[in-house]
Amino acid sequence: MRWITKFRLRVRSLVQRNRVNRELDEELQDHLERQIEYHTARGMSREDAKVQATRDLGPIALRKEECRDARGLALIDSVRQDLTYALRALRKSPGFATVAILSLAIGIGANTTIFTLVNSVLLTPLPYPGAERLVVLREHKLDSPEPLNVHPLNYVQWRAQARSFEALALVQMPPLNVMGKGGAEQVSRMITTPEIFHVFGVRPALGREVTKDDGRPGRDHIVILGYGFWQHWFGGDPGVLGRQLPTPDGSLTIVGVAPPGFRIGLAEPEAFTPLDEHDAAATGSRSFESYGRLAAGVSLETAQAELTTLVAALRKVYPAVDGHMGVFVFGLHDFLVRDARPGLRLLMAVVAVVLAIACVNLAGLLLARGLARRGEFAVRVALGAGRGRLVRQLVIESLLLSLAGGAAGVAMAYGTTRALVTRTAFALADATTTPIHLDARVLLFTLVVSTATALAFGLLPAWQASHVDPQSVLRDETRRATGGRRQFRVREILVIAEVALAVVLLVGAGLLIRSLNNLGRVKLGFEPTGTLTMQLFLGVKRPEARIALLDQILDRVASVPGVQAAGTIQFLPLRGMNCGTGFWLEEQAARRDSSQTLATGCSLVSRGYFAAMGIPVLVGRAFDRQDRMESPRVVIVNEAFVRRYYRDGRAVGRRIVVQWSDEVPAEIVGVVGDVRHNGLTTDPSPTVFLLHAQAPGYITNLVVRTSANPLMQSGAIVRAIHEVDPTQGVSGVGLLEQDVEKVLARPRLQAGLVTSFAVIAVVLAVIGLYGLVAYVVRLRTHEIGIRLAVGATRERIFAELFASGVRLVVFGLVAGLVTAVALRSIASRFVFGITTTDPLTYVAAALTFLVMAFAAMVVPARRAAQVEPITALHLE
Repeated sequence: MRWITKFRLRVRSLVQRNRVNRELDEELQDHLERQIEYHTARGMSREDAKVQATRDLGPIALRKEECRDARGLALIDSVRQDLTYALRALRKSPGFATVAILSLAIGIGANTTIFTLVNSVLLTPLPYPGAERLVVLREHKLDSPEPLNVHPLNYVQWRAQARSFEALALVQMPPLNVMGKGGAEQVSRMITTPEIFHVFGVRPALGREVTKDDGRPGRDHIVILGYGFWQHWFGGDPGVLGRQLPTPDGSLTIVGVAPPGFRIGLAEPEAFTPLDEHDAAATGSRSFESYGRLAAGVSLETAQAELTTLVAALRKVYPAVDGHMGVFVFGLHDFLVRDARPGLRLLMAVVAVVLAIACVNLAGLLLARGLARRGEFAVRVALGAGRGRLVRQLVIESLLLSLAGGAAGVAMAYGTTRALVTRTAFALADATTTPIHLDARVLLFTLVVSTATALAFGLLPAWQASHVDPQSVLRDETRRATGGRRQFRVREILVIAEVALAVVLLVGAGLLIRSLNNLGRVKLGFEPTGTLTMQLFLGVKRPEARIALLDQILDRVASVPGVQAAGTIQFLPLRGMNCGTGFWLEEQAARRDSSQTLATGCSLVSRGYFAAMGIPVLVGRAFDRQDRMESPRVVIVNEAFVRRYYRDGRAVGRRIVVQWSDEVPAEIVGVVGDVRHNGLTTDPSPTVFLLHAQAPGYITNLVVRTSANPLMQSGAIVRAIHEVDPTQGVSGVGLLEQDVEKVLARPRLQAGLVTSFAVIAVVLAVIGLYGLVAYVVRLRTHEIGIRLAVGATRERIFAELFASGVRLVVFGLVAGLVTAVALRSIASRFVFGITTTDPLTYVAAALTFLVMAFAAMVVPARRAAQVEPITALHLE
């Protein structure tokens, strides 16, 4: 074949040129050695002889370098000429350049926008020294992969025996009520063991860290302020050390200030107080978190294996605590982004498809433009231009288009990213600690994508356009040349690929939209409208005093005009937080056999909670004022509890023993409807509700149902709380509806973005289809004119051209639908309430594309049918 022969000749030429240069270098070196020997023989030292020999051969070496420089300058000048010519050629075709640049700008801009999110969430490391060694430790039930909080007794053993960690820290985050000039305020607090600053590799901005002696009786009244809290409350006063921070339980001595931006995971505490690990272990509460720093050279897998072995041994030592528990060791960054990663990967795949369609369009445009310029290329070849020069010329044009599209894409991404920041506030708030913005890495990504686009989709059109037959073209046989037909087949394949990719995105968008609709129709089990929530920290130490305080608060809040009901719960629904515990049925309670312990969720609520939340009491009664600490123990269970543990459906009047409380037999007095505590996609699990008045806690969320706008009532409700207890701080004031919005934010963002990109992909694919049919019309104008002149009807011409486009659409649809089915396993994790092969979605996607495709094909087909034969033959 001719191109193989030319390629061999080109390679042979390059090899010969390199050999000549190498021989010249060797010859010059031989001359140098001979000159050195000559001057040495005349009595000169070796060093002086080398200097003199270099001077002697200087002109020869200079001429050789001048030759090399001349070749380099000639190449640079040649590239400059190609660049100038490419700019002039694009300026003469503004329509072509505009369409090509806009297509690429859409594809590159979409990729840049999503990569900005990916960069901020997945690729930007945590802002700590050696952040790759930071880990988070979580326990889990042996029969479940769901990470749970840590029991402090286990932490004590891990810290004492594990060798994979440089440091481990145990933390808990109860809020803190602080007395300010305007009254009580609730601030976020972290009680922590001394190692926390060592784990994260930071030091306080002022003062000292927590020490081992802090937290012990008599030395537990110290506090390290968060940097933002120090700025807000004390105006950044460097003399704050040694001053007192007033709280209802007494003042705390300020001993330090945390560094700016210091976060523990995603939390940025406003105050740090000491925690004694042995006191924490004595509580028996599995409500702590543990963070660690791996020892140098220790991998995550090694640490996981060591702790797994250690926990297996601890199960025998502490069967009541660890009998059914295992341990996970996660990289901290991976743990924080674990929920966001699948969605962002999906979006990156989607925008990659959009870019591929845009690039296919560019390739089609370049092929059509190459056909239109065959006469130009034929003249240049006839005058002696090489094929390589033509390919380089066209690749430079493609590169200019791609870079211009990339620049426009960056500008587009800048605007869309700013718009997305607000949309992602809820959707990615639990995944990123860094602001979402364009940075150098994003710009480098855009440059690489633009360059790769030019090379990947510009080479084929350039190669085909450069292979012209000058004699055929110059004899005015362009339209009968085989090159046009070959390009037509290539464009057909490209259009089929565009259609297939666009259909895949349409199916994905349809599945996500239907899934989002299903999520919006999920029965929550409560009524969020008109409900206000806020967090309280009942810092009173005596249980009886906490019960009395909460009773007074509920009575006073209920008396506020417009309040219909008020109650409290430890963890609000939908937030993915809920206590778990074990219990025994009445017939098992006497034995208290740990092997027969049954599992259930556990919520600590007050009287009035079910009315405030709009949760129906299906059987029995709700908690009331008669249920007190000194009264017989009572509990309420949900429907899921009854379905699992009472096959006869009768639970009211039966008794159970709950391990979470004081293990006194409790009577089930009511059954309430199921509530979704762990998100919308997780079915309600068995739950037992304990009464705050019989098992008082410290942290609780107040729920208030109002007849007026809840936010307008919030001020009066907070004042009512302060009337009962001026030292009671309040935080997290918000609407229960916002919790529902937060849960829907991520699937809504994914569905919205995928749908937007699917629409863009369909538009680009339809443009490509339109361009192909128009290209066919242009290629066959002469033929159409002859057929019309000899009697063919315009309807027949229209039908044939329209059918040629329909054939491609059908091939693309079939390929796209088959591909969508093949990718159903990827889509399965993003859909809810439907199957990934939902027929309605597939049919709707196919019909949507068919309607748009047919509309695009009608215009050029009608134009062809309306061609006047005389005009067509005259133009030919």
